[in-house]
Amino acid sequence: MNILKQTKRNTLSLIISIIAVSMLIGYSFLKYQFKISINEQLDENYKSIEKLFNRNIEHDKEKFTLELDAIVSIPGLSKAVARQDHTQLEYLVSEYYTNLKKIYPDIKTLTFHSSDDITIYRAHKPELYGDKASEKTKLITDTDKFEKSFSGFEVGGFEVTYRVTYPIFNENRYVGNVEVGLDSTYFLTELSDVFNLHAGLLIEKSLSSLMLNPESISVDNEHVLLNADKAIQSYFLTNKGEQSNFIYNEKLLHVKNNIPLLNHEGKTLGYLVIGIDKEKIIDKNNLFIYRFFGLVLIMMMIAGFVMSKGFQKILDFFTEQIYIDQLTGLKNRIALNELLILSKKHVLILSDIKDFSIINELYGAQVGNEVLKYVGTAFSTFADEHGFQVFRIASDEYILYKEDEFFDPDDYSDTLELLHTTVSSLKIAIAGIIDIIRVDINSGIVFDDEDSLEKVQMALKKTKSSTSPYLAYTKNVDTKEKSETILQIKSAIRKGLETNNIVPFFQPITDNMGNITKYESLIRIVEFNDGIKNIISPDSFIAISKQGGFYTEISKRMIESSLLFFRGRDEKISINLSPGDLFNTEIMDTLIENIKQFDTPSRIVIEITEQDSLENFDRFVHGINMLRRLGVLIAIDDFGSGYANYAHILVIRPDYLKIDGTLVTEIMTNNDIRILVRSIVSFAKELKIKTIAEYIETEEIFELLKGYGIDEFQGYYFGKPIDFINQKDL
Repeated sequence: MNILKQTKRNTLSLIISIIAVSMLIGYSFLKYQFKISINEQLDENYKSIEKLFNRNIEHDKEKFTLELDAIVSIPGLSKAVARQDHTQLEYLVSEYYTNLKKIYPDIKTLTFHSSDDITIYRAHKPELYGDKASEKTKLITDTDKFEKSFSGFEVGGFEVTYRVTYPIFNENRYVGNVEVGLDSTYFLTELSDVFNLHAGLLIEKSLSSLMLNPESISVDNEHVLLNADKAIQSYFLTNKGEQSNFIYNEKLLHVKNNIPLLNHEGKTLGYLVIGIDKEKIIDKNNLFIYRFFGLVLIMMMIAGFVMSKGFQKILDFFTEQIYIDQLTGLKNRIALNELLILSKKHVLILSDIKDFSIINELYGAQVGNEVLKYVGTAFSTFADEHGFQVFRIASDEYILYKEDEFFDPDDYSDTLELLHTTVSSLKIAIAGIIDIIRVDINSGIVFDDEDSLEKVQMALKKTKSSTSPYLAYTKNVDTKEKSETILQIKSAIRKGLETNNIVPFFQPITDNMGNITKYESLIRIVEFNDGIKNIISPDSFIAISKQGGFYTEISKRMIESSLLFFRGRDEKISINLSPGDLFNTEIMDTLIENIKQFDTPSRIVIEITEQDSLENFDRFVHGINMLRRLGVLIAIDDFGSGYANYAHILVIRPDYLKIDGTLVTEIMTNNDIRILVRSIVSFAKELKIKTIAEYIETEEIFELLKGYGIDEFQGYYFGKPIDFINQKDL
């Protein structure tokens, strides 16, 4: 037995030793390979940066060529250039230039030259004109062949700008050109936003007096560093440009300056200096190694004890851990990167969850993870139905991938609309959370076979500040303070439902003699905080109750408690409904049941309020007629303010018209409103419809409206809403 135990121990030790040696060899080899690949990764990054830099330049050249074309098309402009009339040019161009600067703050210059190279007018400095242009700003040549428009970087004075020129003709004769200059920092900012890098410009000293610029740094006898951030400045001051790696703020940066800045003749004026955080790449590689070998160690130890499962099963499991996102079960970023290496024509749709940070903040990370799972499942189903592959590449970011040789924007517009509709229709119910969580997404889309991930990330970023035709937007982002207020109101609603403290208050409605004929039921939430009574009005909680799914239950309780209390009274009771309530089966079933239990249905008045838009008038009328057949009376609330127009009243034929309270509050000071109110009363009397005026605050208003022939009145002058059920005043 001891020999067997010793043999087992020796075998286990041998297995452990083999595992340890294998791990050490594998770790060393992988570290070596990563060290070799780091420079390759850096080179790929620089290539991507150079491609994006050149693509941005071409894009902006086309964009500003269109802007210059629009300027040249201004009526009378070409004639003013032909006459070298700078005053007329200022009149025609100044407002356009002001608007252009608002759209493109990085524009530095806008200059008009004559055909003999005289500066006629500078929109950026209108007081300067008539001076001879220097040769290096003359970007239009071959005028006998009718103009070639050039663009490129130019060095002048104390700065570097990117110039775009456009020819001007008058009566088919070349008369001059217009030139726009763009601040070079514009391109640096775009690159930094996308790649999170450090940048600057290395310009030849011989081209200008840039040494006089206080922000420039003399690098050597031939070059000046301009528009550089502190990291790039430190690199040149410390290393004099002799090393490619240096330490800045405890970060290892890799710097290259081989992206040329070309002028309009294709000559190099200097170079774009780019610094990339090499340490970040090393850290990511090291993190991958640690996780990789930690997982390998566990798998190899399991393999040592469970040899019967076979090497292939372990390898399959190990592969799944690398390429599968553990939270959602979707493929991860590593799997996507390997797919993108194939460089086939494809479509990428990148989506993230709007305001996902608020979900984590309000409900916690665990609920946030459950939301990610729900959304991941929705993306997976959508991908299966529409021929995509789906990946989760970051916290709340999902990628849809499809190979496609022929890209049709219209097809993908429909696809994106359907994707957004699918996600926004999710009703996410999570154990322990009362609220039904709903989410929306932002999306970016790109069709390409190179750098598609970087491009789609740029598209997503721009989507958040634009109105892309592919996206559907929801309301503005809530601040944390607003979110906390919403949570407090939701808590008050839930507590009110649990404790029966969502109750009706009743406000009297009188005839023209001041006698009470009916009461209107008004919803309130009564809460007690540390013994202090607080009453919450519907303006604070009705919208939130609809969003949170409480509205139907609140409406049903209001109907039941109001009608139950007035069964044994002589006055009429008025209940408010919105047009949408007429289409709500639960609310209508509760209302009909309680009407049937009421002894005299004609003592019930249903006021239709204007809280929702009236999109289906025929269905609305059908609901009113169904109620009228039960014997109740119908009132149209807020008449004169919205959907309840005169044509609709002729169809509905209500028993009461309740004049919009905002008209009543201004009737003493506005003669037009007095005319409108008298016309409403006359219209109602012709149709034998009674009128009610609310917001009666003073005797003066009461007497005026009584003189107009209004039948009934409501307002603080006659009484505030009262908690009859608990016999306590508001």
